Amino acid sequence: MPLLRLLLAVTLLAFNLPLHAGEPPKIDAVQRSIDTLAERKLAEPEQTAIQKTLEQTLRLLQDRDASEQRLKQLNQQLEEAPRQIAEARSQLARLQGSASTDVAKVYARSAPQELDQLLGERSRQLNDWQQQIIEANSLVINAQTRPERAQTEIGNNQVRTQQINLALKSDRLDDKPLTPELRDQLNAELALLAAQTNLRRQELAGNSLLQDLGNSRRELLDERIRRVEQERLELQNLINDKRRAESQQAVDEQSQEVRRTTSGGSLLAQESALNLKLSDYLLEVTERLNKRTQQNLQTQQQLDSLNQTSQALDEQISVLQGSLLLSKILYQQKQALPNVPQDRSNLTNEIADLRLNQFEIGQQRDAVAQPERYIDQLLANRPSEEADAELRSALQAQLTTRRELLDRLNRELDALLGESITLQLNRTELETTAATLRATLDEQMFWLPSNRPLDLQWLKAAPQRVSQQLHDIPWGTAIQEIGASLLQRPLLFLPLLLMIAALLWQRRYMFEKLSALHADIGHYKLDSQLHTPLALLLTLLLALPGTLFLALCGYALQQDLRGHNANLSAALFQMAQAWLVFYTLYRVLAPSGVAELHFRWARPTVTFLRTQVRYLGLVVMALVAVVSFAEHQPANLAEDVIGIVVVIICYALVAWLMLRLLLKNPERESLTALRSTAGIAFSLLPLVLIAALFFGYYYTALKLTDRLIETLYLLLIWLLAEASLIRGLAVAARRLAYQRAQAQRQAEAEAENREHGDSEMVVESPILDMQQVNQQSLRLIRLALFGGFLVGLYWVWADLLSVFTYLNNITLYEYTSATGLLPISLLDVLGALLIVALTVALARNLPGLLEVLVLSRLNLAQGSAYATTTLLSYVLIGIGTVTTLGILGVSWDKLQWLVAALSVGLGFGLQAIFANFVSGLIILFERPVRIGDLVTVGGVTGTVKRIHIRATHIIDGDRKAVIVPNQIFITTQLINWTLVDSVTRVVLTFVVNRGADLEQVRELLLQAAQENSRVMRDPLPSSQLTLYGASTLTFELKVFVRELGDRGPATDELNRRVDQLFSEHSINISGVPKMDIFLQRRDGKGEVKIEAEPEQ
Repeated sequence: MPLLRLLLAVTLLAFNLPLHAGEPPKIDAVQRSIDTLAERKLAEPEQTAIQKTLEQTLRLLQDRDASEQRLKQLNQQLEEAPRQIAEARSQLARLQGSASTDVAKVYARSAPQELDQLLGERSRQLNDWQQQIIEANSLVINAQTRPERAQTEIGNNQVRTQQINLALKSDRLDDKPLTPELRDQLNAELALLAAQTNLRRQELAGNSLLQDLGNSRRELLDERIRRVEQERLELQNLINDKRRAESQQAVDEQSQEVRRTTSGGSLLAQESALNLKLSDYLLEVTERLNKRTQQNLQTQQQLDSLNQTSQALDEQISVLQGSLLLSKILYQQKQALPNVPQDRSNLTNEIADLRLNQFEIGQQRDAVAQPERYIDQLLANRPSEEADAELRSALQAQLTTRRELLDRLNRELDALLGESITLQLNRTELETTAATLRATLDEQMFWLPSNRPLDLQWLKAAPQRVSQQLHDIPWGTAIQEIGASLLQRPLLFLPLLLMIAALLWQRRYMFEKLSALHADIGHYKLDSQLHTPLALLLTLLLALPGTLFLALCGYALQQDLRGHNANLSAALFQMAQAWLVFYTLYRVLAPSGVAELHFRWARPTVTFLRTQVRYLGLVVMALVAVVSFAEHQPANLAEDVIGIVVVIICYALVAWLMLRLLLKNPERESLTALRSTAGIAFSLLPLVLIAALFFGYYYTALKLTDRLIETLYLLLIWLLAEASLIRGLAVAARRLAYQRAQAQRQAEAEAENREHGDSEMVVESPILDMQQVNQQSLRLIRLALFGGFLVGLYWVWADLLSVFTYLNNITLYEYTSATGLLPISLLDVLGALLIVALTVALARNLPGLLEVLVLSRLNLAQGSAYATTTLLSYVLIGIGTVTTLGILGVSWDKLQWLVAALSVGLGFGLQAIFANFVSGLIILFERPVRIGDLVTVGGVTGTVKRIHIRATHIIDGDRKAVIVPNQIFITTQLINWTLVDSVTRVVLTFVVNRGADLEQVRELLLQAAQENSRVMRDPLPSSQLTLYGASTLTFELKVFVRELGDRGPATDELNRRVDQLFSEHSINISGVPKMDIFLQRRDGKGEVKIEAEPEQ
């Protein structure tokens, strides 16, 4: 019925085509219009548009002619198809009815050279037939998928035809009037659509005939290839037998010659023995040559088969892209893919040895090239031998035989060397081809739907499929085969059974040992860093019996691969792994166990985690069993209903348990936002896999599930390792604190003893800050763990990383470059996002890591480390930004104009922000201000806490954070109290009444300064009378202190001491003004002096 509807649509389309269509232009006329376009003297934009239209018209007409030519070829092929089908079937029947050629009988009298030539002809014939079978497979595949493709193409042609007819009828296109050139282009496109439709219609009409033709050709070629491969193998065996016979004949002849000459002179016997040795070596080389030739033939057959599969696969992918049929074909080819053995034999060394042997044989050939001279040397070295004519004649015969042996040996070695080199190249090519083909299959299988979507039709068919699956599952056979395998190989499985029994027998001892280790935790003498690793090891041993039992069952099924044994074996191995991980974690979270006593986790948290881990472990074990079983039979995924239902239920349970584990955890408040977000995202991944299942991506979900479960294992191992190392740091810190306490107690006892004896100076060594040491060690440990986690993550996901290259085929947009249009794919965008994430991570963590590992070990000035890390962050952000834009096709030659325009616009609008940014860079490079400096700027005095890209944070004396824009540091006056050093001057002002002894005041001020330990002796303190007032005298005491922190205490101490000294010497420092009043009579005869002081 679908084919009838399609033919009806084609017929209606054929009648609708000429409604508004005119005659398309001729190719010659269009070409002349292109050639004479310049003579029309049109404006450049108009001329460019017309030229593009004419060129497009010319291409459409050429495509129409090509479609018409293919239609003629198709008609001719359909006419000849019945005859070709009959001939192919007749030839196949004759081949199947005739016996294969008896190579050993037919070519028994042929020489090895003739057989080699015949073998080469058969190889060339095989190559030709392999190319023909690829064409036959292509013909069958096209015929199988032609109805769907033709229906889609004809439907598109119909829509486009209606659009063109509407445009021709209205004489407008995109609200613009049609020009003659555009009208010709539309008519040419209509002609192309009509030609394509006629071609597809004819292909549909003869589709079954074409499919029969392809099948008949393929069956005939399969039989021919099978026979010629068998003939090649027999020919090679015959060649090997003849070579071996010739070499064996040479050995026999030389053996007889040695026996005959043994009774003769010793020299002749020696030369005969050398010939026998050469003949033995010739036989050995012949055997090796035969073996290498056989290996080469097998490798070449595998390589030809893989090349044929690869070519057919490329065509199948291009034709069947996105269909379920392609998925089934890919799964079948994946299972039929041969396991290519790696080149374990060291062919490279063997080839080098062969070259050396060739060189030695060449020297021997040169030595016997002049037999008379060689015989004279032999006789000269053996003067005792009687050099008569008979001996010389016998030696001459021996040398003649040796030259023949050396020549044959040289040829055999040369052939062996050639076969070895060819084998090495073929194996390398075979491994490369197999790896490429396997990667292509994995990539296509991963991104193609393996099942139909889970819609209403799937639900209706599910009960019947479930019944069939339950009937096909070998419930009792698997248990019987496990028992039979254990009984058949007792010596193989007995050690594992004994190990399981030993672990169960020692289980009580392991519990007692764990209790003893737990009792030592926290004790300042008994506790050690080895307690936690030993406890984890014992906990792991407690989980081993169940793990070994499951693995033993899986291994027993692996020995007998009948039926579903291989799939069940893989499932049992995965269950053993899950049991080992989760049961170990379950025992770690036991009450008063490792987590509670060693890791110091809160008891409510441990109880909650233990319950959730128990449920999660059971669900994961069921999930990995189903996933592993289904993953090993991809060809049956379309019929697997039980697996889909179980996987969906397990996905939902895993998501629910992990979200509960994250959101209901008593310690959830202490989690950082990043860890919470990452945990929620990881917990929701099973729901994404459920969505993939509903869309039919069952195989993809299985592959991702396997990797996600292993990633979960890595996370759990990371968690236990981190907790163990933190526990080790705590033990080390507690032990060091205990040692310090002991040392302090001993020092106090020694000090008490010294009070009754001679005192001596004790030099104390600087003590490390334990908190700082622990923080740095913890950062290094976490860094190492994170690096190990990344390595493990790559190891888990390595085989799936190649499938993401498929995203490179999804083009999002194109950009213009010097070499033309370059596409930007989805993989490029994902790579850009990955670089952005990596840049953010590096910019946030790498500067701190650099400070801990490198800068903290260098003797840098104050603030230099912060400046270095800040600049490193800017450099990383800049490199990441440029790299990301480059991947997305935004190069600098496109950005420079935008940057220039933005610089001008933003330069006015954001002038202050850019000024602060540049000022921040100047501060970081010139370093007029550093972290920790005491500065005074804009009326604010405080310590520089942090230098940002826009502003600097200053903490003033009131512990208030003052945000100062960076521009102020550059454009206004800045006082940096600690830029050069921390020595500062303190100026104190003292006011005394007139009449005080000036020299005594000065000496008392200097005395107070010299007695103070905070006052530096170099430069010396100084005191000056700075103001001579009407009733007071003002003195300044100027002293220097080493540290900024000494300014306040020194001022307080000096003021107190000066007040004490002035009081002792009756110097009035109250600063109260004193006034003398003189009263004089008018007559000038006397005056009265009145002295008065104001009341206090």
